[in-house]
Amino acid sequence: MLPVFTTDTLAVQAKVRFDRHGTIPRWRNPVLDQLLSSRLLTIHRSPDFDHFRSIESLGDHRSIPLHWRNFAACFAAVTLKSCSIYLQRSFPRILQAQYSSTGAIVAFAMDDAVSVIIDGVEIRSPSVLLVKGEAACEIVEPQANLNGFIKFDAIEDRGWPGEAGAARLIATQPAALAALRSVTRDILLLASNSADLLAQPQVIGQLEESLLQATDHVLQTPSQPGDAGRVDLDNYLRLVRKLDEFLHHNAAQVVHSADLARELGVSVRTLNNAVVAIRGLSMHRYMRLRRLWNVRQLLVQGAAAEGLKAIALANGFWHMGEFRTLYRDLFGETPQQTLDGARQH
Repeated sequence: MLPVFTTDTLAVQAKVRFDRHGTIPRWRNPVLDQLLSSRLLTIHRSPDFDHFRSIESLGDHRSIPLHWRNFAACFAAVTLKSCSIYLQRSFPRILQAQYSSTGAIVAFAMDDAVSVIIDGVEIRSPSVLLVKGEAACEIVEPQANLNGFIKFDAIEDRGWPGEAGAARLIATQPAALAALRSVTRDILLLASNSADLLAQPQVIGQLEESLLQATDHVLQTPSQPGDAGRVDLDNYLRLVRKLDEFLHHNAAQVVHSADLARELGVSVRTLNNAVVAIRGLSMHRYMRLRRLWNVRQLLVQGAAAEGLKAIALANGFWHMGEFRTLYRDLFGETPQQTLDGARQH
């Protein structure tokens, strides 16, 4: 049985457990400390509790501090087309949270040193909090934490677990949570350092797709025993063939998973399950593999004058360093080496 803590116990713990004063050591804040305000990234810092500002767009939140020393709460926020991302440094507190969204809110710790109790249950990493619609949570943070929040305006056809109007804690895999943290950090840094790139509609769409796919993986629950025997592989096979046909006829477009599922008349979850069953890869990895091959075909043809960056962006790769690494790992050479080789022939 998980422990339940009283307020008095937590107040004592908050004084001694973490950095002696409940604050987050600087080594845990490298991303937040690197961020600078831009026309797309907002940063709000609170010098003390009297000036503390909660993230209003997440709902109605009321905080009671467990102590006042070394108060250093702040949050960064960036809004994309259909979702918003927040990175928050909290403080030792009791929090009454009334979350509210038209779609869903996904909350998660940005590192494994988290200490938080939600509705009497001590949270253990790796796990995430999924709130669909509106839901109330009674939260205690014995120490300051570094938390990430993603607010999605709509989540139709994603197949995420849980009921509307409820909050649910979901255990996940360490690798899946690490991937979601990484995408969140990358987008915040991009909004801080490369606001012009982030302002491009196609880049925003690709970023949102990366977030949705990472969230899909975090929320993917293991199959129950016996599920495999009930899977209709014939239906999965037909579905994957339809997927491949659609992608073949739309090779020049970056199609997002929700649009694909809608086009094929299934949920994102069903489509992903079908791809895993037939192709042996998640839909995210399978789509990425196809996009990498599409990039290579363009490079082998000489790639005209648009340049590597334009080709990468057109195929859904907005993080150039990651793109080069993925390409080299798959093909054994860099994109530039492929392009140079094609131009020599």
